[in-house]
Amino acid sequence: MTSYTVTLTNNANKDLENIYQHYILRADDKVANKLLSEIDNAITLLGSQPLIGHLPLELNSTDKSCLEIFTKSFRLIYKIEKQQVIILIVLHQKQSVAKAVFNRSLN
Repeated sequence: MTSYTVTLTNNANKDLENIYQHYILRADDKVANKLLSEIDNAITLLGSQPLIGHLPLELNSTDKSCLEIFTKSFRLIYKIEKQQVIILIVLHQKQSVAKAVFNRSLN
């Protein structure tokens, strides 16, 4: 089995920080840490099975190079380049990928 390097863009790292801050303020550190662990498990999975994702419906006509994977609560939008998985965006499942892409650059 081929192993891929997984990296997060600055935007994705900011997303994780915003998620943590959101849940630590509205719930507690246990909830925030549990949700980050859920995302971390998905990131680990992408390192060994990057093709597990699918094309996000919102990007179907604009960027066919992006894939997404769902966790229980979140969506990770990513690209595969050679042996590298690049996580571009992390958002709650209820958030719009198209709106997130519109609000920031995927690079």
